[in-house]
Amino acid sequence: MAEKKDDRRAAYSKKMIRESLYELMKTKPLNKITVKEICDCADVNRSTFYAYYMDIYDLHQKITKEFFEKQREIINFAVGVLARQEDITNMTIADFYEICYYYLKTVKANKEMYKFIFNQNSTNSIHLSFGKVFFNTILNEIPNKLPEEMKPVFRRSFTFISGGTTAIIMNWLKGECAEDTSRLAKYLAYYFNGVFNGQKFTIKD
Repeated sequence: MAEKKDDRRAAYSKKMIRESLYELMKTKPLNKITVKEICDCADVNRSTFYAYYMDIYDLHQKITKEFFEKQREIINFAVGVLARQEDITNMTIADFYEICYYYLKTVKANKEMYKFIFNQNSTNSIHLSFGKVFFNTILNEIPNKLPEEMKPVFRRSFTFISGGTTAIIMNWLKGECAEDTSRLAKYLAYYFNGVFNGQKFTIKD
């Protein structure tokens, strides 16, 4: 019982430390923030901070690492949905909805972290790289699900929707994810379906 209480206390302390960094970086760059400021904002002592992080840069790195772990979970889920198809060029709106809903649910559950990461990457470079990793994962893990002639077409589609999806999610985060998750997932599913199915016809030109 004591161990569980300690785990909850540690999780709470880490959460407060991270959220304090999020808040402080709204007004100043990382290299201008001190451990004291974070501790004061989080209402923890310095020994608590150093029990989990070597310094502020280690804290920032661990947040970034967790972000990529969440992105990898999304990719793995999506690949699981794609793997059910005999040919992923025949995906339906329901398939896209399943992926989009899982993605949005993950973002909403970790919205402060996502806001933090997106704010640090105003060029959307992280999310665009996510699209590349997603596409390459499909090619590596389920190569037989995508016909050879469709690979360049699907690559363009991934590039296109990565930028659009990022803009939509960033706007959703600015509104504190107030728009219904299911409704937004449905909107994205139709968007994805239109892009991917529209691109299929380009190989006939």
